Amino acid sequence: RKESFLNIKVLVWNLDHWKSKNRLLGWEFIQKINPDIALLNECPASQVGFNSVHHIQSADWGAGIFSPHYRIDEVKIDCCHPEALVIGDTVINSKTIRSISLYGRIIDGFSITTLHRSLSDLTPIFTSDENRELLLIGGDFNASIQCDERMPSFKGDKSHHLFFERLKNFRLYDCLEKFHSGRIQTLRHSTSNYPWQNDYLFASKELFDKCFGCEVIDETSLYSVSDHNPIIANFDI
Repeated sequence: RKESFLNIKVLVWNLDHWKSKNRLLGWEFIQKINPDIALLNECPASQVGFNSVHHIQSADWGAGIFSPHYRIDEVKIDCCHPEALVIGDTVINSKTIRSISLYGRIIDGFSITTLHRSLSDLTPIFTSDENRELLLIGGDFNASIQCDERMPSFKGDKSHHLFFERLKNFRLYDCLEKFHSGRIQTLRHSTSNYPWQNDYLFASKELFDKCFGCEVIDETSLYSVSDHNPIIANFDI
């Protein structure tokens, strides 16, 4: 019998909640995009009635996984920064996708330290056979190999490079890199014209192979919502 596939859409976006001038417009854009899974950072609770698992960092914003269509079952682990790390299982087309919304929380001037701790906390998830084939991890990592090149903390600093090497070591693959060479700007920094990429979507090999498109959306209409550009990826599962 011929296997039937379902196209699913995944959104990654930092909603810049604490600086955003137009928060409702952000949720309206998400509704328009109509993602099956949205990995959001610096976001409040859903203002449009989405299913969600949401961890609060400060005030009413944090990291979360959202879906207008599917239930999300939280997967709990012991971790150093639960306010910046959310794991959820979503059943789509009779298959369980395990999604991770990861935020590179900055503490004492560093995000890379919290990211490395979070990857260590995620090791049991990455190395387990349970739902390992259909795994997504995305978010505003506040990290880039560009940081090692342009603003290292000390001479020869490769801490950002090592973070991405760790992701590769867990057999996770960069969805944007599949369709674009080099870095793609996702952050419009108020004090820098350099095209920083802080936001990413990585997938396990099976999902990566099923990814047929991954783009950064740069729309001026969204500039009042966030200084980050959304990432949208499509998969056949």
